[in-house]
Amino acid sequence: MTSSTPDNATEGRLFRRRIAESAPVTSASIALFRLGEICNHHCPMCSNSGREQAWLIPTAELLRRVKWLHAQGVKRVVVTGGEPTVHPAFLDVITALHAAKMTWDINTNGSRLHEPGFCATTAELGLLRAIVSLHAHEVVDSMEISGITAKGHSAIVAGIDELLRCGVAVMINAVATKLTISKLSSLLQWGIARWGCEPQWKFVFPSTSGKGGAWPGIALQYHEIADDFRQCIAIGEANGVEVSFENTPPCTLGDANLRNVARSGFGETHYLEDLNGDRLYSIAHIEAFFNVFPQSCRSCAAFEQCPGVAEDYLRLHGAKEFSPLPRHLGAATR
Repeated sequence: MTSSTPDNATEGRLFRRRIAESAPVTSASIALFRLGEICNHHCPMCSNSGREQAWLIPTAELLRRVKWLHAQGVKRVVVTGGEPTVHPAFLDVITALHAAKMTWDINTNGSRLHEPGFCATTAELGLLRAIVSLHAHEVVDSMEISGITAKGHSAIVAGIDELLRCGVAVMINAVATKLTISKLSSLLQWGIARWGCEPQWKFVFPSTSGKGGAWPGIALQYHEIADDFRQCIAIGEANGVEVSFENTPPCTLGDANLRNVARSGFGETHYLEDLNGDRLYSIAHIEAFFNVFPQSCRSCAAFEQCPGVAEDYLRLHGAKEFSPLPRHLGAATR
């Protein structure tokens, strides 16, 4: 099955792509490796499942999984959580990865990165890239969105400073919320003033599939954030900063070439099942499972690179916001 094959059996006028559950492991494969959902932030929009058995995976089990992944031929992983750096086995796990000559990236809330020597140690043990969540530059907004204190916000910013100082590639992840409508472009400008063009930026339309999905702060529609997202594109282009998006259909911004970086777009190809840790799923299959398309999307110029839309969103709001981009459109019409 290919990623462009629609599933005509999907009920109603929506369809999914059909992608096989498994994919071969190659030298370029990157596996998502979750240490558990343990976390020290209290984000009201948390996308984790909330399953009790997924909270804290034991150290011995995580070390077994490192060996298992290595035996499957996986040479690179993305370490994630929850918040992986607060797992008591974090240093043991990354040491084991390094010993197995496996490189790794991290998906983090950034809360520990400012600690003396922390970033330097992770870089020495093979850290290549960090996706750091920073959803607002205004402290009050950041505190509410991430469930942290003002000190916690400062720690994230200082942690990004440290990552860059240690030569780690950084992508800053900012999720749109009701609190930051029309403020994400200001966040990007603030970040460029502090860090220049070195970090990449990813702006995310929020998912409601996790345990925090009912938080009113993420009850958004695409048209509410479209203008600010377009401003982010323009600011990035003007400053030579790489800007991408997640969960954002290109038609909502009028750009057939919109760069969407979900898990597969960031390079991840496989997901290590987190409860038993004995099966690798195709990331593309998982993404295709959660997102659907209206029938009209078949004719869109951006269909091949479009991530689709969450089924619950379309059931709730309909498809009026989504207009297929003409195939002759090519470049952006902003």
